[in-house]
Amino acid sequence: MTLKGIRPVRKPSFMGDVVYESLKEAIVNGDISPGQRLIENQLSMQMDVSRIPIREAIKKLEKDGLVEKADKRGFIVKHISKGDVEETLGIRAQLESYAAYLATERMTDDIFQILQDNIKAYRQALESGDVEKLMEHNTQFHEVIYKAARSEKLYSLINNFRDLIFRYRKPLLNNPEYARVSLNDHEEMLSAMREKDKDRVETLVKKHIMRGKDIIMNELESGRLI
Repeated sequence: MTLKGIRPVRKPSFMGDVVYESLKEAIVNGDISPGQRLIENQLSMQMDVSRIPIREAIKKLEKDGLVEKADKRGFIVKHISKGDVEETLGIRAQLESYAAYLATERMTDDIFQILQDNIKAYRQALESGDVEKLMEHNTQFHEVIYKAARSEKLYSLINNFRDLIFRYRKPLLNNPEYARVSLNDHEEMLSAMREKDKDRVETLVKKHIMRGKDIIMNELESGRLI
């Protein structure tokens, strides 16, 4: 069976890192589902590399919490528990709301325009039902805010928690009701930033993230997500 999202890669000296990034992207994007077994021989043939970088990449993914040892036969993509979601998004709500607070304090006209253009592009993707573009614009909106905070330490901390939850962007934004609510949230955040209301922006970002957490938790409990 050929795994979706996996393709041959180039062979630089840091092949383990290239394989790692390729596998991680496939897992985070949902191309490889939770519970899917990662078989070294299969991946080696499909990616056209030796088993050594495959093994190195899988060990890094295990440290990231994206895969876990299933038995003596190898590794599987890890299922995310309700506890993982609760803890990770709780931490993200604190970190990202503070990043938005700082970004509001340090906002420039150029950054504001980028966010405004992003919202316009997000709205167009929503109207056309393009979920891939919705994910792209949603990620970009928050990425601009993280960087606008101008705190390398904070940016690094936020990045530590992103991959785990990125796996659920697609099912969330595939829900038109949530996607539209997310758009409204972004518009409110931008409005508060325009007014330099740092406390309101911080509150809005926390509510935005926690709303997503509640939806993911409900989907997990219903069995619609794994």
